[in-house]
Amino acid sequence: MNAKVLAIIAIFINNIRICQSKKYDNFTLYNTVPTEADHLKFLQNLDKQKYIDMMFWKKPYKLYEDVQFIVNPADKELFLERANHFKLKTEVMLNDVGRNIIISAFEDQEVSKLFRLRSEGFTWQNYHTLEDIYQWLADVATKYPNIVELESIGKSAEGREIYVMCLKKKGTKYKVIVEGGIHGNEWIAIEFVTYLVDQLVNSTKNIKLLELGRKYDWYIIPIVNPDGYVYSQKSDRLWRKNRRAMESGIGVDLNRNFDYNFGKYGTSEDIKDEYYCGPHPFSEPETRTLAEFITQKRHNLRFYFSFHAYGQKVIIPFADRIKHIENYAEMENYGKQAILKMYKMNRVKYSVGTTYDTLGLRISGNSASWVKKTHGVRYVFTFLLRDNGTYGYALPPSQIMPTCEETIGGLTELMIARPRRVKLNLFNSAPKDPGVLMKPVDFVISPEHKEDFIEKANNLGLYVTTIMEDVQVAFDLQTIKTYIRREMDSFDWNNFFRLRDIYQWLQDLAQNYPQEMELTSIGRTYENRDIMAVKILLRGSRARSKVIIEGGIHAREWIAPAFVTYLIHQILHAKTSNDPNLKLVATTYEWYFVPVLNPDGYEFSHVEDRLWRKNRHGGQSGVDLNRNFGHGFGTIGSARLKTSDTYCGEGPFSERESSAMANFVRSRSVRLEYYLAFHSYGQYMIIPYADSMKHVENYDEVFQMCQKAKEKIAQKYNTLYTTGTAYDTVGYMTSGVSGCWVKKEFRVPRGRRSGGVSAHPLLLRVYALHARACIINANARIGVYGAKDARS
Repeated sequence: MNAKVLAIIAIFINNIRICQSKKYDNFTLYNTVPTEADHLKFLQNLDKQKYIDMMFWKKPYKLYEDVQFIVNPADKELFLERANHFKLKTEVMLNDVGRNIIISAFEDQEVSKLFRLRSEGFTWQNYHTLEDIYQWLADVATKYPNIVELESIGKSAEGREIYVMCLKKKGTKYKVIVEGGIHGNEWIAIEFVTYLVDQLVNSTKNIKLLELGRKYDWYIIPIVNPDGYVYSQKSDRLWRKNRRAMESGIGVDLNRNFDYNFGKYGTSEDIKDEYYCGPHPFSEPETRTLAEFITQKRHNLRFYFSFHAYGQKVIIPFADRIKHIENYAEMENYGKQAILKMYKMNRVKYSVGTTYDTLGLRISGNSASWVKKTHGVRYVFTFLLRDNGTYGYALPPSQIMPTCEETIGGLTELMIARPRRVKLNLFNSAPKDPGVLMKPVDFVISPEHKEDFIEKANNLGLYVTTIMEDVQVAFDLQTIKTYIRREMDSFDWNNFFRLRDIYQWLQDLAQNYPQEMELTSIGRTYENRDIMAVKILLRGSRARSKVIIEGGIHAREWIAPAFVTYLIHQILHAKTSNDPNLKLVATTYEWYFVPVLNPDGYEFSHVEDRLWRKNRHGGQSGVDLNRNFGHGFGTIGSARLKTSDTYCGEGPFSERESSAMANFVRSRSVRLEYYLAFHSYGQYMIIPYADSMKHVENYDEVFQMCQKAKEKIAQKYNTLYTTGTAYDTVGYMTSGVSGCWVKKEFRVPRGRRSGGVSAHPLLLRVYALHARACIINANARIGVYGAKDARS
């Protein structure tokens, strides 16, 4: 037999492709972004009703989040028809062109054959069978008996061993446990964990990792779910669960089977569902084995890492919580340092947060949350490795090594991280200014400065994400509609309106409801425009406590006047509403609204500069009216430079608009219970005082009210708000703010009724609710400057 034939045979033996009995030939991988409630409902019902043969790769949980799924070719036409019916736009990520790309991607995930006692033959250029992974682990243990020890910690449902690789360091104080392969279809997670073993044992170049190898006792479990992994290679590439030995074709999602809030969130009781959690906690031999092992090693367990795919996330416990608790802030700080390191290596972007922050869902029964809660481990992280959906579970072999290298870099950085301070110089004004460390900063860069900025950011190691390639395109989507006099239905909340149209609508509204609504001017601007105020007192109201609503103090924040006009409409029509809570609050208070406190700036932002913020005193200078009130004027977070966006003016109440508002509030200050100011963007509920880090006066009471309110808001479109002082939320302090002045000057709330509805989630006793507010349709989803959408 000649050398050429021998070489061909060797290649054939060393590279065995996956043989699948369940095929995905001609399935199409789609990506879509639900922007309407109907979109979300349609997607969530797709796999429940089973009238379309499909499978989610990334499930639908909330609006404006990517959803990825594959559709059977037999149902493709039906799916597209239903998607068109709901006006849901879809994008084909992988399709069949001659030879199906999805299957090609899976088949390209080659499985290499390992020769016995040749551990160096195990590389990360291809994927591997369970047999070869276990053989390689055994070879490593044989080759390095003084360094590592391989032991079985239990058996799977089908009787396969579950191995742990122990790096023996006698007398080491702290321990690290690493878990991979809890889901059968997440091959890249298993490859990384084996790569981590190799680097800890063999690497001589990664000095930081070697130091960590010496500092900690490492316990590494590459494959928690060996049955599922084998089944994903031989029968069904997308198989996720374990394989319950007595029940053919049935499995349990092992990462829903731990005894942490079992079965409550993100799980299913349907045995056929991908997220079936099992009959009870630890019903599966794999989860019992892992839990017992962790419990044995719990003493001085410092780090616990769980590796998954896909999504490019670093997730912090707890998976069932919205709120950040315990040492979340510390872990977030370290996680951000890790993803910055990963980004600098390969320019691949990860995000950090809880499961709810990053994926928009809550889950129960996952291993990481159980470890954190049960054993109090200080640092528990879950990594979702590459990619973000282009290939998903079909990640090609060419990405295995880059994924492993960047993840080692991130893991190392995370474990050696300390609270870090970063000095930044940003040379353009920012819609969302830099305040404190580890909070995002949003800003726009002109085309002529873009290249220079990117170079400087790269030199600083600054992690930059492009939100919008062309801001003007987003602004162009903000449709402006004209109001037709006395045709009330022509004023809606599917579009934005110019100042004249808003005022004409208010005039017509006041004429239609003369006994309940009063429209007056509280002053005039530098460009001789009226500052209009609305009073609503519904007949039959039981009390005379007052609510003052302010909007449009900043010109470019169009969504704020839109919401205030919507609220005026809702309060005025509350008695005919089907919502008893709205009816109750509407009839309990005397309502006052100033929808557009800065009329000149609002008009200027429509006709000249969409990002104009200030009033128009002095032409191109202008004053930031929300720095011009008499509380701590000019002391912090305000600028004395006239060209600055936060120029506070010559003195407190130097501006006609702020002076008019102050006089208006003074004249209505008796029994003033609520003062609410609406801004955009950021999704914050901000409590006074903006010039202090301290929580004072009735802060705790208001905070609890805001917590209830944010939960209520989240129920509608899953929109998430953050509550706290300005420093707590946006990360900086400021002075001269309208609500702080009102709070301090008039000791709001005054004259509160006992009982009452002061804690009702429709009302927040806060000084500024940075709102995306109101009902804005998908065509105007760039509803505020710089924001992704405009729904709440």
